[in-house]
Amino acid sequence: MASRIEFAVSATPIFSHAAGEGVATDVVAADVGKTLGGSGSNAAAWAATEGYLAGDPVHKICASGSWIPLDTLTNMSFIFIKHSGFEDDARTIANTTSTIKLSMTGITAGIFAILKAGQAVVLPFAAVTSPDIQIKVSAGTVAVEYMATV
Repeated sequence: MASRIEFAVSATPIFSHAAGEGVATDVVAADVGKTLGGSGSNAAAWAATEGYLAGDPVHKICASGSWIPLDTLTNMSFIFIKHSGFEDDARTIANTTSTIKLSMTGITAGIFAILKAGQAVVLPFAAVTSPDIQIKVSAGTVAVEYMATV
């Protein structure tokens, strides 16, 4: 039986407006009109799992300053990246105000996401690849949670 990783994403565009009698109402944005989403499954060899050990995340600790590599990722088919909301691997010092920028090139032109505390991205790759994912923290230190199948 082949090993795999299953994933799904979902987004609902919400428009907030004042309704009758001054009560704000949230509705699905009319120009989109629905929740957006998709899901899939990628084969995974599970030769190694980067970013986790025995069910516990091994955070990449990133301090503000220059772009730094997330990890040396080779022959991977999937990666999950999350702003943990903490500064340390033990998750004892909160950092809910800093953002993390994610780039495939380590330069501003390559930014593909900016995450606030608790936000995450999933990047599936239909064929194994070795991306150079770089991180930059807006201020302070952030413990970045990630899981890659290699």
